[in-house]
Amino acid sequence: MPRTGPVPRTHYALEPALAARVAGALLLLLVAAACGYRSAGAPPEGAAGDADDVTSVAVIALQNDSPEPWLDRVVTDALRRELGVRSALRLVSDPQRADYVVRGRVKPLGLRSNSFSSFVVALEYQVTLALDLEVLRRQGDVIRLPAAALSENDVYLASQDVEVTRTNRLEALRHLSDVLATRVADRLEWLSRPAAPPKAPGAAGG
Repeated sequence: MPRTGPVPRTHYALEPALAARVAGALLLLLVAAACGYRSAGAPPEGAAGDADDVTSVAVIALQNDSPEPWLDRVVTDALRRELGVRSALRLVSDPQRADYVVRGRVKPLGLRSNSFSSFVVALEYQVTLALDLEVLRRQGDVIRLPAAALSENDVYLASQDVEVTRTNRLEALRHLSDVLATRVADRLEWLSRPAAPPKAPGAAGG
């Protein structure tokens, strides 16, 4: 007498093939993990900034020859901040690991009255910020940055309130620090560019 229940599915013949596929996929995953494989969207750890075309730079805290006790920190911070945003440069904290090391000092400030009132009272002052910097390269040679590019002046307003005058001078010096830091970063980017290969003798130009 024939059975009247549901016909059993014949899936038992597919199970070995499916198991083989799963085992193969797991094996590939294990091999990829062992080899340190990463997806294209996730760069290897520590790879950022390690490219050959990026020059690492460290800035040693500057010496301060100015009468402002905080000015060395202001200028040093401006240098590090500007160098840290340049794509061709990589700011590092350890000078031993840097391709370039920036070091030097803040020169004494230049200060003079720029204009006067009818009562011979100074209305504004001109302040000059100058730096003396050099770059120590990993190869051991030292490059002195041009003094003309490391000096700039600005004008700030005077006030009968001494604190207001000091605040105005501080803002002027912060501005000058940013200006000089930009020039230093430009110079370091220029130094970091690879030299063009010399032309072969007799090579036709154009």
